[in-house]
Amino acid sequence: MLLSPASKLEWLDAHAGSVQAFATLVLVIITAYYAWTSRAQVRATQATLQATARMTLQGRLDRVSELLLDHPELFRRLDDPEATGAEKDERFHLANILVGVLEEAYVQHHVEGSMPAEEWRAWEATLDGLMGRRYLAGYWRLSRGSFGESFTRYLDERIGVSSDSG
Repeated sequence: MLLSPASKLEWLDAHAGSVQAFATLVLVIITAYYAWTSRAQVRATQATLQATARMTLQGRLDRVSELLLDHPELFRRLDDPEATGAEKDERFHLANILVGVLEEAYVQHHVEGSMPAEEWRAWEATLDGLMGRRYLAGYWRLSRGSFGESFTRYLDERIGVSSDSG
């Protein structure tokens, strides 16, 4: 049965509220779908960015390891019994890089929460092994004010430096 144009308009007038409710429901469903997919994309992007940041950090530490392999005397000089940490030679530049990398690892774990605890424990072992070296310990005591406050407190507690040092 075909409806006349007038009948169609009457039907639309009579059912306008239902049609509007149905259209609104369809829009809500479409919006919810886009919100859900956008949220999933944001999570995936965030995970990718965090992984990239950790890989970059590990790459920086690997580069320092390469430098030390190329210059083994430099690594030995970190344990020089005469070292004070105030010497402005190549050890100073190495110390700047190393402590900067350690601070970034700290920030990723403690501030951003982007580094898993298991990975952080490996960084702590690296930190302990490096900061026990005479030159690096002296460097830290003299230049600890150049780093973020929370990292400074953490490292002071970790290696046993009193807050009135430096």
